[in-house]
Amino acid sequence: MVTTMNYGSWFNHQGHELTIKSSVITALGDYGNDYDVDAIADEWAKAINDALPTHVFLTGDEFIGPAYEADKDWEGDLDIKEIIEGIDFWEIVARYEFLTLDAIGRDELKSQAKEPAKAASKAMSRLSVQPHSYRPHPDSGRPQAIYLAGDVREALASRPGQGARTDKAGK
Repeated sequence: MVTTMNYGSWFNHQGHELTIKSSVITALGDYGNDYDVDAIADEWAKAINDALPTHVFLTGDEFIGPAYEADKDWEGDLDIKEIIEGIDFWEIVARYEFLTLDAIGRDELKSQAKEPAKAASKAMSRLSVQPHSYRPHPDSGRPQAIYLAGDVREALASRPGQGARTDKAGK
């Protein structure tokens, strides 16, 4: 068993915010309501933990790691700030953007239909993509399905006919 010690707080290594979640909120600014902030913070923390050396962990908002040199599997000083900066934060953010059916139809499907939300609804149903949540529509107040961009883009990319043509293989 490895004896651990504190390697500093999130603030010590990131330098702007006290917690990962507050860093996400600050980065998103006025657009924070358009994203799943908790999921972004969780995935960012997981990505950081995956990038840290063996026996070094981000637990909550504190970094802990081996207390003795013999238990360290890296040479020299450990630059946790560099590890944090090496994670593509905005790639994570892009997966957790909230999309309405209108946005999916218009922006993701590039639908020219009179009502792109209907085309998007049909596509999401066919691809078995479930809404992340429901929010009141800004005009009618009726419940509006909200999807995560990552789920939508992954499902759309997996549709038959995407990529290389398989009907011409081997000819």
